[in-house]
Amino acid sequence: GDFLHDLVSQSSLLSRGGRVFSYETSGLLTGASHGKVFSTNPADGSNTRLAAWQSDDPTIARVGQYLRPLLGGSTAAAPNVSFEFGLDGKDYQHLGQAMALPHGLVWEVSVVLSLTELFADINAAAQRMLGYTGAAIAVLSVCAGLLISFLVTAPLIRLSHQMEEVAEMNLDVIKQKRSRFKEISDIQAFFGTMVNKLTE
Repeated sequence: GDFLHDLVSQSSLLSRGGRVFSYETSGLLTGASHGKVFSTNPADGSNTRLAAWQSDDPTIARVGQYLRPLLGGSTAAAPNVSFEFGLDGKDYQHLGQAMALPHGLVWEVSVVLSLTELFADINAAAQRMLGYTGAAIAVLSVCAGLLISFLVTAPLIRLSHQMEEVAEMNLDVIKQKRSRFKEISDIQAFFGTMVNKLTE
């Protein structure tokens, strides 16, 4: 029981609503991640193993009720059964696997996943991923805007200031750095040619 409980608590798929339990082909529990495996008689203090359908855990009890008609005697092979079921508004998936043990014992190990909580976790992870992607796109957009501002707007602002100087008849303003963009560089070159012709 403690081993199965630890297994479930450490598994990200099983920790929210998941269950793992094992039982003999008679239906008697041999271990469970949740709920009791034994019932104590208050009169004499003796312990009696519970059947899966008697579990105080509602999920295990529901699976036990489904499997009860499928279980054979103590020597029959336990069924390898996979099925879905609903309980308290949640959807579950049961996966069962028979294990042959020494001395002719056969146990069934059942894993129950809460599909509702699993899909909710997947949806939350997708929402977080979309949020991170959106934030990354926003940062890249700001960086691209700053780069465009530096490469395009700054040369145009310098050219505009030079035009104001030429309008004031200050013709010593042609010492400028050329833009990397051909169109802006061409405008700068034409403006420089115009100022040089004005100074002749």
